[in-house]
Amino acid sequence: MLCVMSEAIDWDVAARVGVSLMRPGPSLSSGDRAAAVARLRRAAERAIELEAEASRLPGTGDTGVTLVVDRAGIVRANASAMASLFSSMGEEDAGDSYPKVTAKVVGGGAGMVLAAVGSAVLGQYEPFSRRLLLCAPNVEAVRAGIGADPDDFALWVCLHEQTHRHQFAAAPWLREYMTDLIGRASRLDGAKQETPRKGSARNRGKAPVNAATGGIVGALASTPAGPLIAEVTAVMSLLEGYADMLMDQAGAAVIPTMPAIRRAFDERRRHPKRDIGALIRWLFGFAAKVDQYVVGKAFCEAVRASVGLDGLNQAFSCREALPTVDELHKPEAWVERRFGPSRVDEPSGSAVVEG
Repeated sequence: MLCVMSEAIDWDVAARVGVSLMRPGPSLSSGDRAAAVARLRRAAERAIELEAEASRLPGTGDTGVTLVVDRAGIVRANASAMASLFSSMGEEDAGDSYPKVTAKVVGGGAGMVLAAVGSAVLGQYEPFSRRLLLCAPNVEAVRAGIGADPDDFALWVCLHEQTHRHQFAAAPWLREYMTDLIGRASRLDGAKQETPRKGSARNRGKAPVNAATGGIVGALASTPAGPLIAEVTAVMSLLEGYADMLMDQAGAAVIPTMPAIRRAFDERRRHPKRDIGALIRWLFGFAAKVDQYVVGKAFCEAVRASVGLDGLNQAFSCREALPTVDELHKPEAWVERRFGPSRVDEPSGSAVVEG
């Protein structure tokens, strides 16, 4: 999406188009729908304490607001969030040089992307509004597809999303950093690059995506947008990989069917269904997000094994502590940069939290 961020986007059009393209999801009785909503609300509350105990991230989770929504609700929420974000950054002024028809056309394209995302996302934490959204139809569709226990699956999903909430509560600087990334993306003109931050993924390594696996985003990796994509990939891989690790660690003692859920869920990720939504997600690079989960989780588990969970949690201490793309694939390099060469080969001993 980086290639259209500098355009004026009519987010009202995007929301209308996204909702119009959205299929309602699995057919459920009113009783089943009510039960699914109640189940997610219970799981979201329970997950807060379980995640905080397992992660040992500093501070307490930002409780904020938790909403259980349908697919149209996800589309509207994302359109509203993007409109508010660009407005707060002053991006609304950029539309003065673009005809209204251009804004509507670009908004229609954005709506197609919102629809593709809305049909797949199970939940999402909005760091700028501090809302946690859980999409009941998508959770139920995936749960039924892999044959998971309803209560176990709801809690497992909520552990992942509550981990994201706690990550931003533990690292308040992350919101400013994400705003900076989005702002830099919106100003890309394909001709020049901004000065990267010291030690960033932009300075070392390129995003591990290409046109075959990453769609438009992958194709942009070899352009001036490439270094920024690498930086985005690095931080998203840490956030998603850490949450994937924590949902298994926190769930191990309280979700009896978790091993079976994880196996079935990973198999589903490896073999996604092929439909128009999947095509659009691939075109805009969403297929690469699976790599973020896999690479990020492997990085987190390797670092935890080397320097313990508290050592891994230092990745959230400041911008400079974030891993680069190269370090994601070589966790020992991150450990050496943060803790010194003597820690790389040391046994982790009792510092490791098993999970």
